[in-house]
Amino acid sequence: MKIRNLSITLLLSAAIASPGAAQDLTGTWEISTQGGRGGPQTSTLVLAQDGEALTGTMTFSLGGPGGRGGGSQELEVSNGTVDGNSFSFTVTLSFQGNSFDLNYSGTVDGDEMSGTRGGPRGGGQPFTGQRQG
Repeated sequence: MKIRNLSITLLLSAAIASPGAAQDLTGTWEISTQGGRGGPQTSTLVLAQDGEALTGTMTFSLGGPGGRGGGSQELEVSNGTVDGNSFSFTVTLSFQGNSFDLNYSGTVDGDEMSGTRGGPRGGGQPFTGQRQG
């Protein structure tokens, strides 16, 4: 009985002491963010994960209400990291001769992610993501 209790205690200690396994974010994600003018913005995010490093591209639509805007851009993911179920990365958006960073950070749970996108004006906008296919 004492050996069984000791075994259970050791197993529980190992589970508590070891960090959670990193989630794999590799794949194609549909990201939805509430736009600055109130309309939703949808982007396609393609990620590749190698250990704690995250790389990829984001196709970001610059279209505004009524079809106005600059079409879409494919942006490189930079500074991407994964730690357990937390992640962060940056994309640099160029629009009308100006460039600025959009910093994404959040958590992933299986095929769903959520977090905050920070931009040049400070603050942050919530986003959600769903893995495709």
